[in-house]
Amino acid sequence: MINAIGGIGIFLLGMSLLTNGLKEIAGETLKKWLHTFTKGTLTSLLTGFVMTVLVQSSTATTILTVGFVSAGLLTFVQSIGIIIGANIGSTSTGWIISLLGFKISLQAMSLPMIALGVLIQYVAPSDIKKYGGVFTGFGLLFLGIDLLQTGMESAQEWISFDSFDTESWLSILLLIGIGILMTIIMQASSAAMATTLTALFAGAIDFEQAAYLVVGQNIGTTATAIVASFGSSIAAKRTAATHLLFNVVTAVIVTVFIGYILQLVEFMTIGLVGSFDETVGLALFHTLFSVLGAIIFVPFTNQFSKLLIKMLPEKANALTRNLDDQLVSIPSAALEVAYQTLLQMMKQLTDAILELIEAKKGTGSFEKKVREVEAAIVEIRKFLNEVQSDSARLRNQHVAIIHVLDHITRLVSVLREHQKVEGIYHHEKLMKRFSKTLEQINESFGSEETLSAMEQELEKTAHTIAEERRTRRRKYYERTAVRETELEVAMSKVQALLWIDRLVYHYWRAFARLVEFQKGAEIEESTNFRDVETM
Repeated sequence: MINAIGGIGIFLLGMSLLTNGLKEIAGETLKKWLHTFTKGTLTSLLTGFVMTVLVQSSTATTILTVGFVSAGLLTFVQSIGIIIGANIGSTSTGWIISLLGFKISLQAMSLPMIALGVLIQYVAPSDIKKYGGVFTGFGLLFLGIDLLQTGMESAQEWISFDSFDTESWLSILLLIGIGILMTIIMQASSAAMATTLTALFAGAIDFEQAAYLVVGQNIGTTATAIVASFGSSIAAKRTAATHLLFNVVTAVIVTVFIGYILQLVEFMTIGLVGSFDETVGLALFHTLFSVLGAIIFVPFTNQFSKLLIKMLPEKANALTRNLDDQLVSIPSAALEVAYQTLLQMMKQLTDAILELIEAKKGTGSFEKKVREVEAAIVEIRKFLNEVQSDSARLRNQHVAIIHVLDHITRLVSVLREHQKVEGIYHHEKLMKRFSKTLEQINESFGSEETLSAMEQELEKTAHTIAEERRTRRRKYYERTAVRETELEVAMSKVQALLWIDRLVYHYWRAFARLVEFQKGAEIEESTNFRDVETM
């Protein structure tokens, strides 16, 4: 029994190392795949399937999908297809175990793989180390199955399933309940499936009992998503609801028609391997479970999405509604959501500045907008503090995001200064020029193609105002020297001018860094035209 428990633990450790390694290797590629190939429902389903098979984790696929929905790069309808595809893709672990795990000496294969993986992680260059995690993960996964096999041979003395008669609905419900508990306790459907396959191979349970356990495990796998959705974004909640409804409805239908489905499984298994191999049959049953669910749900995806949107409506348009802590494990998705959040913060600040210029004072609406951005700054700092970028391009984008946040923080500080009203009154023409630029930018926030052009326009405006600041400041001081202007008036005008310069500069630099994020290439901070005192 101890071997079985230890085997489960080693299997879970192996799956964790394997998944993390594969995510690190394929993370950016998966992001591009998700963005490029996810168009209709069928392509979304295929994308979810392929991604889950590649990283061996439907959770990773789901988190990345939530990130893209939150960032507005995928619609909720498309995300449903991906989640259904991920359910089918998650059955691949059962196939690996049934086709390889019971046909070869696992210990003989696992130990050299672990040794190779550890060696790569210790001596290989940094960009190769991630492959060591994959080898170590595979080795531990197979070692865990080997220990499970040994443990299951003695487990029959401790646990007896003889009393579970699959002709009784009470026994069926108990088996499904045990399957649910297995997945909740192990926190991984793949580990629950591996345990069930091993128990079946060892003769601890029969094929029909194993099938009901798998039905329960498919329901239990939704528990992680449901718990994780508490306090998360609305996209995460809808994703969890999609997962739950898909698996529960499919489980009910499969349970009702299980006799016919098991006959089909037996027929197909004989066709595949020449005889009825129960472990292969169980892997096939697991796959058919998800495929049947896809056949039921895919034709009604639009209606299903409308139902969930009605059940879980969007909350108030808070700036930080999409900053979901689940996303930090996938840096590309986390940074994309952070980018979209900062873009919305810039749009809100643009509206606030336009209101300030028009009213020539800080109105209640202006104060509310700035307060919301200040609160968002606190939240996005906490969010970014948990993100770790693992490639040169992601690091460049991460740095760009931090620069944007820095300039937005400084911009808010500028808007809190008392010189803002003096700046508008003393230099009305300059502010009107800036106002026209902001109005153009306000129309371009929805289009990433025009952001670069607007950044260039802002740069020209910033340079123009910097030059005006240098020229006018000298003129004000010269007039004071010949007593044409009171010193207090001149100083007030200069301070107001410096305030406008800071406002325009930090607005432009925040915008420039947003454009830099899109390109994924580092650029130098432009300070050559500014005096130190205006920074």
